[in-house]
Amino acid sequence: MSNADSSAEALRKANGTREGEPPHYKVQRIREALAHDRRVGKLELAVTVRAGKALITGSVPSPEVQSAISEVVKEVAPELELHNQTVVAAYPESEEVERL
Repeated sequence: MSNADSSAEALRKANGTREGEPPHYKVQRIREALAHDRRVGKLELAVTVRAGKALITGSVPSPEVQSAISEVVKEVAPELELHNQTVVAAYPESEEVERL
């Protein structure tokens, strides 16, 4: 086993990834990471894992959060091909002044 192979295996073990892990385990692991990571903190995202690919969909408040989602998923499940199809929500500005 080469040094690169052993490093990749160590990373997989550190991240809790397992060869042959059922997809629903991977989904839950990714969902928990996205919910608990301070860069993301989102529970409302849809996560699908199929055929070695992770698909993340939903709305996010900013491009920074959208990028953070990719980072978190790559950290937690580096063995999966990531498809981050989240969209940055556009919040129209109100012309009315809110009175409190």
